[in-house]
Amino acid sequence: MSQSTLTSKGQTTIPREIRKLLGLKENDRILYEVEDGKVTIKPAPAVHELYAIFKPRIRRKGLPPTKAQMRAAVERDVVRRWKKKGV
Repeated sequence: MSQSTLTSKGQTTIPREIRKLLGLKENDRILYEVEDGKVTIKPAPAVHELYAIFKPRIRRKGLPPTKAQMRAAVERDVVRRWKKKGV
C-alpha cells in the first residue's frame, strides 16, 4: 500500500509506483471521483478525447460548444461509462 503526506497547502506527491501504474507524466491532469466516502484518481482525458463525446450535430456547426453543452456531454459520457461497467 502506498502513502504520501499532505502539505499545509493541501498538496501531496503521488507515489512513483502509482504514477507509473496510471501512466502519469509531468503536467498531466488528474480526475478525482468521490463515491461512498472513497476517492478514485485517474488520468484526465485529453481535450481531443473530450471533444469526441460531443454529438455530431454540435461538432458539425463548426462552433465551439458552450459550457452547458460540454457539461451535459461529459455527464452523458460518465453515465454511459457507469452503465457499461454495470454499476
